[in-house]
Amino acid sequence: MSTSVQDKDQWSDNAESYAKGSQHLSNAPVEILFTQMNHTLSFSTATAILDVGSGPGVTIARLVESYGSQLPSNTRLIASDFSVGMIEQVQKLQKHKQDGSPIWTRVEAKVLDAQALDGIEDASISHITGTMVYNLVANGRQALEAAYRVLQPAGVIGMTLGAGAEWMELMGLAAKKIRGETAPIYQFPEAYSTLKGVRAEFEAVGFNAEYLETVEFFIDVTNPKPFIDSFLRGKNPGAMFFVGDYSGVELDAFVDEILKLIEERHPGFPRKLKGLMIVAVGKKLN
Repeated sequence: MSTSVQDKDQWSDNAESYAKGSQHLSNAPVEILFTQMNHTLSFSTATAILDVGSGPGVTIARLVESYGSQLPSNTRLIASDFSVGMIEQVQKLQKHKQDGSPIWTRVEAKVLDAQALDGIEDASISHITGTMVYNLVANGRQALEAAYRVLQPAGVIGMTLGAGAEWMELMGLAAKKIRGETAPIYQFPEAYSTLKGVRAEFEAVGFNAEYLETVEFFIDVTNPKPFIDSFLRGKNPGAMFFVGDYSGVELDAFVDEILKLIEERHPGFPRKLKGLMIVAVGKKLN
């Protein structure tokens, strides 16, 4: 069943808020991802890098910052997302960045469904990145098969996947407080939220698992306003899963309950909410 996290219009509605809020996210999992991808297949050999589910361009911006100087001058850089609003944010970022960093003139921003990647030729991509994508699409296996199709032989896919998030747990508790037993319960898909599941998905499609680890990361909510504004009131589909049909009064009560739960769990400072993320790197076998 499709939910708000698979609704491209909701991601478009959230795009500007998401872009602003992304600066508060931890860089650690993505830096680990890049390190392991580079170890598996050096970015210095990249012919084309495709960022699947690019959002507002956070991952590709970090890649350019960390490895841009190592990329060959003819490497294609493609940022793709199924949400028009997110691609518009990538284009805004590109316009802002390209004067100071000419590599940004090479970024191709495309509206593409991760589950098909229509328009990307077979075996044309050397590296694929996908941060918090394959666990959110309606059909993760189909998206992984599309990635396999467009990767070159021995090409590399790297992804981060949600394995647990304290803020999602707190939203579930707050929703139950507001709506009782009718409140929805969000569960990460098992195939893309456990090391065993991801390894099995890789093997089923034709990838060798080169790196699979679970890492911790944190969102600082010492000042909860950025979290509230970008995630709860900014129409983030993860939050809309719980509060999409709330009245204004109910949403205010939901926010109050979240703040109360954060303070009860983390009475000291700084206040941080814990997340668990799988970092996975696979290599195409054929």
